[in-house]
Amino acid sequence: MILRVLIWLGALLPLLYAALRFSVEFHPQWLYDGLVYLEGYVHLVLTRTPTDPLKFLSDLVGNSALWLLALTLLVTPLRSYIGINLLKYRRLLGLFAFFYALIHALMFIGIDQQFDLFGVQHEVMTKPFIAFGMGAFLILFLMALTSSKKLFAKFRSWHKLVYIAVVLIAIHYLMSHKTITLTNVTVVGTLFLLLALRLVKR
Repeated sequence: MILRVLIWLGALLPLLYAALRFSVEFHPQWLYDGLVYLEGYVHLVLTRTPTDPLKFLSDLVGNSALWLLALTLLVTPLRSYIGINLLKYRRLLGLFAFFYALIHALMFIGIDQQFDLFGVQHEVMTKPFIAFGMGAFLILFLMALTSSKKLFAKFRSWHKLVYIAVVLIAIHYLMSHKTITLTNVTVVGTLFLLLALRLVKR
């Protein structure tokens, strides 16, 4: 029960962080009085409004979806290699990953494309990184739709599509950043490492 609450709190932190970044009323001094050496950094991180708010939010929810999906991949290796069984929390992590992926997709469809389905189709057809991202989202949507105990038992084999989704997300992530950096390589490398650990039978 405690771990479930912690997962909820941790998964909602990105939304809290976004709220703090955009809150003009927020003054962190009263909250961080004891952190003298970090005060300037905390003030900068939490109170400076992003120069491109929409890109900031899109990146935040997209990255949140990526890391929550990575945590779902980590569940099986933890059980296989270390003996820590967190299987009962995997669905919750997966649903939170889909939640952030849904916000990410809706920002593209609703804000960027103004719900113009022909515009969305054009973007998908002409920009490969969007096509990869949309493909991954559709897989996550299918998995979320069939994640209840009753439907999961019936569509269990479909959930193996998560492996394809991870590859699509990795490509989408790299292509959306346009330049290859150490951070990007580390993120994608972590995804593929977790994917390999999950696929390798022990």
